[in-house]
Amino acid sequence: MARYLCSTLIFLLCAYKISSTNGISVNKQLQQLTVNHAEIREALTSKVVELEAKVQQQQLLLDALQNAKPRSHCQSVVNGDNDDKSRAVSAMPTSCADLQVMGYNLNGFYSVMGVGKMNSVYCDYTKSSSEPGFQQLIGFTEVKSVSTAFYVQRSSSFTQINTPIPFQVERLNEGGAMNLTSGIFTAPATGSYFFSLSGTAYISESTSRLVFTISLYMNDNPIAYGYADEMSTEYQYETFSLQSTLHLVKGDQVWSQISSIGTGVYLYGGLFTHFNGWLLQEDIFQSMNVR
Repeated sequence: MARYLCSTLIFLLCAYKISSTNGISVNKQLQQLTVNHAEIREALTSKVVELEAKVQQQQLLLDALQNAKPRSHCQSVVNGDNDDKSRAVSAMPTSCADLQVMGYNLNGFYSVMGVGKMNSVYCDYTKSSSEPGFQQLIGFTEVKSVSTAFYVQRSSSFTQINTPIPFQVERLNEGGAMNLTSGIFTAPATGSYFFSLSGTAYISESTSRLVFTISLYMNDNPIAYGYADEMSTEYQYETFSLQSTLHLVKGDQVWSQISSIGTGVYLYGGLFTHFNGWLLQEDIFQSMNVR
């Protein structure tokens, strides 16, 4: 109908032009009109077809969006298979193939679930999943759900044995995992942590050898020891240093304590004793309870 009305309107306009034109024969005018009408009709027909195609495309997209249903899982074709066998893909993708099934089709860098950490991969969707270069591991993406770091000191001496050493000075306690009063650090997330303990022991003068032993504990188990001894007619200061990298599960506890001490020996205060630690890498999927 639209095409017919357009054609009729154009013809009437052209006829009006003919009737108002002087000096040109009717036959020539009719010939010219016939040519012009055919050209215009062809151009309009092409435009109408183009517009109808766009309308149809928009309608299909609208129908697809209206019929879409949220899913917690999607299906991914097993790499290397040419049949219709498929496997369930969790909501956390582990590969470029998983991402492709979920609707991603642009080449680029993506983060996917690795073993205990996020992997950064490059996906080349111009290749099939079975071709070399379809997925390339770039490295690992550091993701932490909590920020954990502490640095504490003692300002006074300490002599108690087999008890966590409390601290009085807080230089840093990001995340609040270190309890200064109890001297105990509680892991807020599962992952790898670094700890460092250093300080000075005062050893009085003695004709017999005096010893000082300090240790780093995790959940009632000794992890490392520091040792100092001296036999001298004058008092001495002996330094110690312990470092340890530990894998902790959320809720694990770490502290320092004196294991043995001689008469007249004590842990020196005056900010000479330092205890610090921080989260190196979190097992983010355990924290998120993703398997």
